[in-house]
This record gives sequence, structure tokens and C-alpha cells, in this order.
Amino acid sequence: MTKLGGTVLGSLPYERQGDEMLAVTPTPLRNLAQHILEPVLVDELSGMGIMVEYSTQWISMVQGDENVDSTVVLNGREEIITSRFVLGCDGASSAVRRASGIAMEGPDNLQSFAMIHFSADLTSVTHDCPGVLYWLCDQGAGGTLISHGDNEWVYMHPVDANHVISQSDEELEAIVRSVLIDAPVDIKILKTSSWTMTSQIAERYRDGRVFLVGDAAHRFPPSGGMGLNSGVQDAHNLAWKLHAVITGQSPDSLLDTYDPERRPVAQRNAQASLENAFKMIEVFEALGKLDQEGLTDAINNQQTHFDMFGLQMGFRYELEGSTTPNAPLSDDIIRNYTPSTEPGCRLPHGWLTRNDQRISSLDLIGLTEATVIAGPTAEVDGNCLQVGRDFDDPDNWWGKVLGLSSDAYITVRPDQHVASCVAESRNPFPKE
Repeated sequence: MTKLGGTVLGSLPYERQGDEMLAVTPTPLRNLAQHILEPVLVDELSGMGIMVEYSTQWISMVQGDENVDSTVVLNGREEIITSRFVLGCDGASSAVRRASGIAMEGPDNLQSFAMIHFSADLTSVTHDCPGVLYWLCDQGAGGTLISHGDNEWVYMHPVDANHVISQSDEELEAIVRSVLIDAPVDIKILKTSSWTMTSQIAERYRDGRVFLVGDAAHRFPPSGGMGLNSGVQDAHNLAWKLHAVITGQSPDSLLDTYDPERRPVAQRNAQASLENAFKMIEVFEALGKLDQEGLTDAINNQQTHFDMFGLQMGFRYELEGSTTPNAPLSDDIIRNYTPSTEPGCRLPHGWLTRNDQRISSLDLIGLTEATVIAGPTAEVDGNCLQVGRDFDDPDNWWGKVLGLSSDAYITVRPDQHVASCVAESRNPFPKE
């Protein structure tokens, strides 16, 4: 649109959220800003007895054969913390990554942006065009408005690399008003900052006893929202492996699988996000040419920008037993998710019943150990879950979604990805 509340040039749905999505995932999509999510995570950690320190800066570390000594400054005091491992979850400018000598690969300066976080009741401006993201294309006032709900907004607009952001609330308010139609609204500036769009992946995710997670390991353009998804997936992949090694269930070599499993996923997500960012240029080119037909085509070409369900759900780790390599990226791969029991794929969701309660198939999977699920007629002799014995399958998830015979079985890792699948009659627990 031109300005918020102005002429609408085109629109696209923000992700698919209908019944077709809820058929393959037990939880609907949510738009949750980082400053809202983080307190929820902190409360959860505190409830688990995990210490969360504030006013703390990680400075350096020394790796030994068995432990890592980290130097931190806590409330102005320097302390040494000894741990078996260090996880660098410290963001795009990761000090842990720099201390480990791990370089980033890829373009480091695609575009500079200024960000203005403000509060305002814009209902009178948006009531005819409710949305989550507003791309504004008015001459001299372009950028993106992001709705965080509860009258909180973020306005991001491109600036020169050497641009100095004003700290004057009056000047910042004037910038915000420049992208709105004239309306009697009160605006309160909350915060402003700048950032640089990059597309980079760490050259490696592990350095001895140090692991990179989240933005410390990868930085994408925000076009697609894959940054947070990728970070959560990193943690999901690494956590159970650390537990297995720390408790002595697995050798340290299990941790070597973190990099080859997660880096390729980040590379695909970075590629898709970068392509989305470049596609937006088509919209502005059509605007410059006053080409209405070209503008319509350019807007419709942004579908993958707001519909990346295939990447979110369908990423696969290339494990032993995988029979097909990951296909090259395409709009179909990015947008569409096809449930699969191929090793490395996420266990497909299905609604089941256990103890008279409705659960997702994902709820069957243990947090720290692999879970074996057997078909209703499979020969079992060991610690497994069996269809019909340990849970009911009223919609035939086993046969229709997984496509497995009644005597097959499947092994699933704690991160809910398939470790192996045997679609034939064979006892997974052979007697000694």
C-alpha cells in the first residue's frame, strides 16, 4: 500500500492457517514478538530451577580436556564459571563465536535498516485492511510496518550504512507519521536502533566443547521469518545429544552430528530468505514503471515470502538409511509439506487417544531417549509403544499418514525426527 490507511496495491494471506494446516500440526501458527516471547521462556526456565543471570557479560574462555573455564563479569565482578560445554546462544554478534575463531560465510552487508518501536492505537487507520505486515511504497516514505498486537508496532525502513538514527522523540514521531494517512492518533516512541541485513552461516557449528546455536550460527534476511524457527530447531537438535553424552548414554562423537545435520538446513533457509528479499525488488521496479499488470504479478510472486510451511515442517536430516537426497529448493518445496517416515524427517502428526485423552503423535516421543513405536500386529519384546496396546489410533494415522503395515515399527529420536523405519515384519528386539 502507499501509506498505512492509504491505497491498497495488493495483498497476500499471512501464512496458511486453515484446516489443511491443522491436519499436519497440532498447534496453530502464532505471531509472537521477541520481547513478548523472552519473558515466557525465562519464566519456564526459572520454573525448572535453571539460574538466569542478568547484568552479566561473557568475556572469554579457556578450553581444557574435560571442561571449559569461562570468564564473565557479573554485576561488575569478574568470575570464572567452569562447565563441561559452552553453548554460544549470544546472537548475531556472538562473542563466543569470535573467541572460538569461527568465521561467517556469505554477504555481510546487504542493506542497513533503522527500526522504530512505538505504541499507537491505529485502529482508525487499519480497520479496513487488518494485517500483520504492511509494505509501504509511498514516494519518500517506504518501509515495513509490523504489528505486534496490543497497539505495539515496529517500523523498519532502509537507510544508508553511515546513517545516524535520531534520538529525538519528536523527529522519530514525525518519521512514523510520514507513513500514515492523516489521522488523530497519539504515538509514543519506545525504542529505536539500527541493524544490517546479512545472509551468513558460520563455517562450523562446533569447536571442541563449544557449540553455536541460533543467530550466533546463522543470520538471514527477515523475509520469511526463518531465523527464530532455525534457532529453535538448532536447540532441539543439540539438547538431547548433550543429555545423552553427559549422562554417559552415548559417546562424544554423537555431538559431531550437530553440524552436518543443522548447517545444511540453515543454508537452505538462508537461500530461501535471500531470494525472498530480492523478489521484493520486483514490486518497487513495477511501481517505478507505473506498470499495474506488472505490479500485480510482482505482488503475487511474493507468495513464498509469507508461506514457507514446507521449509518450517519438511526439513530433513540426511541420516544413515535415507534413500533420497534433499531436493533442490523450489516454490513447491518451500511452500508445501508432505508427511514422510523417511529417516531424518519429522515424525508426522496425527490425532491419537491415550487414557481417554486426545493427544498428538508427537506427544508419544520421549524427551531424552529414542522411542520405538510398533504397529498393532508387530512382534514386540521390549520397551516400546504399540498401536492398540498403549494408545488408540481412531483415524488410522499408522496406515493412512505413515503408510505403514500393521507389523511395521518406527524409531523416533527425542527431537521428533525419524531415526529408522522398518516397514516389514521383523522383531526390533531380538532375543539374546
